[in-house]
Amino acid sequence: MPLHEHHRQFAASLAHTDIDRSGADRPGADRAELAGGEPEYIHWGPDDSAVETTVLASVGSVELEYAAIRRGVGLIDASQRGVVQLSGADRLDLLGCLLTQELKHLRPGHVASAFLLQRTGRIIADLLVVAKDDMILLDCDRCDVDQVAAAVEAVIFAEDVQVQIAPECSVVEVHGPGLSALLKSAGGSLPQVGESKLITFGEALCAIARLDTTSETGVRMYVPTGLLPAVWQQLHDHGRKACEACRTVGWFAFNMARVEAGTPWWNIDFGSTSLPHETGVLDSRVSFTKGCYPGQEVVARMQNLGHPKQVARMLSMPDTRLPIAGGQVFAGNESSPGDPIGAVTSSAPAPLRGGSTVAIATIRWASALPGTVVSVVADGELVPVEVRELMSEEPQS
Repeated sequence: MPLHEHHRQFAASLAHTDIDRSGADRPGADRAELAGGEPEYIHWGPDDSAVETTVLASVGSVELEYAAIRRGVGLIDASQRGVVQLSGADRLDLLGCLLTQELKHLRPGHVASAFLLQRTGRIIADLLVVAKDDMILLDCDRCDVDQVAAAVEAVIFAEDVQVQIAPECSVVEVHGPGLSALLKSAGGSLPQVGESKLITFGEALCAIARLDTTSETGVRMYVPTGLLPAVWQQLHDHGRKACEACRTVGWFAFNMARVEAGTPWWNIDFGSTSLPHETGVLDSRVSFTKGCYPGQEVVARMQNLGHPKQVARMLSMPDTRLPIAGGQVFAGNESSPGDPIGAVTSSAPAPLRGGSTVAIATIRWASALPGTVVSVVADGELVPVEVRELMSEEPQS
């Protein structure tokens, strides 16, 4: 990973930092110890994946990394993301026949979210489509890049479209209320939701796409891999000028913020066995007025004639008890739980909710109406909890 040395140096610097933690939001936070000296990494993707990917988990303090997202700027090395690049005059028309989102009005500087589906309606990949002047970037999970590229190549006949997996393109995310000031310090400006812009960091011309995954202002950046260390350092430099809290942020803190925001994540909260209607992000991924694409008949039939068997929802816990991923959800109460009706897919503390916790779960349709009270196991106890809609802020075409 190009940024391993930067992460190591940042983590080492924390071991020598004296931070006043009195007044921290969470009780006991002022007594927390900073981890010393080494960043932590986790494996990304299924165990049988042919792609070996590790992701930065933390550089020492998940709590302070989370605080940077909420109070300043959090810089995220999104090495779990991969990019497929499409060029050629027919690239937009071809994608319009392949993806679930309407793309005919997608112009350079615009962004759209879309699914790539099997003909059975099951999801192959969750994509962010970024239109540039001379190409389109398909941003996806790194484990999916080969499959996405192959799916596009399979529908090319006489069209003028060239497909290339882009290892020279690295992905970084930046989230927090200080983001606009950071970009201004670098001579740029914040894109609107559903848009992207170009910004120069030294020798690197980078595309930045608006993506408010954590409910804070956010962007995803596409950086030439060879220039990534220099861009990363400049992001830190501009971030420190823009706000007091600018930090490298690992997956643990980012995941905590996105779960709190109610943003479901591909291959965690929904996956290759899911139908679009089950994901909780149907409206931001699927157009019901566009032309044909693989799987459209299944999607249209469910939209017009029925509903999915299950759907992703947020569970708002009443206190600090934390359900675990994989834990069952029940229709009844703590005295009579009844049969399982779903399972937790993600959970996290939620400091913005006064220290209570939240979870994302897939729940049977009959029990998924917002306001319904269900039960979930948390810290060894069966806890009644209210079902809520997801609150994802995703770009729409």
